[in-house]
Amino acid sequence: MPDELLELQIEYDRFRQRINPFDGVYSLQTERSDDGSPHVEFSDGQYHYIVSERGLELERSSTADIHEIVYWMLKDVTFWQGVAFEFKNRIESQDCRRMIFAHQIEFMKLAKLQFAERLEREIAETLRQNPYNDQA
Repeated sequence: MPDELLELQIEYDRFRQRINPFDGVYSLQTERSDDGSPHVEFSDGQYHYIVSERGLELERSSTADIHEIVYWMLKDVTFWQGVAFEFKNRIESQDCRRMIFAHQIEFMKLAKLQFAERLEREIAETLRQNPYNDQA
């Protein structure tokens, strides 16, 4: 594993431990699995956050900033933590995103307040374009 990916692994672990200190070590996936889960590559001085499924690359984001890629990774993991919480605590008459987003932000606050503030702005923009619908 290149030194840059080892450094990323350390940074990612540091932030993940803030979210859930009893959840062990978080392995950085560095090879594509083609199952829709993201992996990270490093080349030409850039980190690449890639999602692929069934041989197709669905998403690729690149940055030279280690904190940017850590944000992307934490945004994904906290979203899925929010989804898991909502699934266990579903309120049928409520847009599921209310609970997902609220918990995602709370998890992100544990990692880094500035990341949570950025996430709140991004969620606000999503909701501006696609407001909650509690009737669906």
